Amino acid sequence: MQIPFHVMIVKALSAQKGAVSPYLAREGLSPGQPKILSYLIQHDQCRQRDLAAYYNIEPATVSRILSNMEEKELIRREDRQGDKRSATVAITEKGRRVFARMQVHFSEIEQRELEGFSDEETALLKNFLRRMYRNLTGEELV
Repeated sequence: MQIPFHVMIVKALSAQKGAVSPYLAREGLSPGQPKILSYLIQHDQCRQRDLAAYYNIEPATVSRILSNMEEKELIRREDRQGDKRSATVAITEKGRRVFARMQVHFSEIEQRELEGFSDEETALLKNFLRRMYRNLTGEELV
């Protein structure tokens, strides 16, 4: 029996989450926090709505994640004119250290995921994923 494509995608993502989850638990991170750290490393600072738009998640969800990260001193928020919705979000030094450790672990997982893949196959896979994203959203994966 041939495995349906959507099942393959779901199972691969589930396997990746399974590999990442123990690390996140040890580091005290929730599943939504690594992507916020990644975004802030690349953009230095942003607004909450930028995060919600980039990751296609509800603003209330972003707010909840950020509140937890702020308590852990991974990020800081600065209200603009008393309006929390337009607050600027920035990564702290502690957040940068956590991100650096996280990157080491995620690189190890990526090596396991791509074991046996040639450089050409890895490039093809990345291209296929970008194209799938574009086909489904009409947007480029950046």
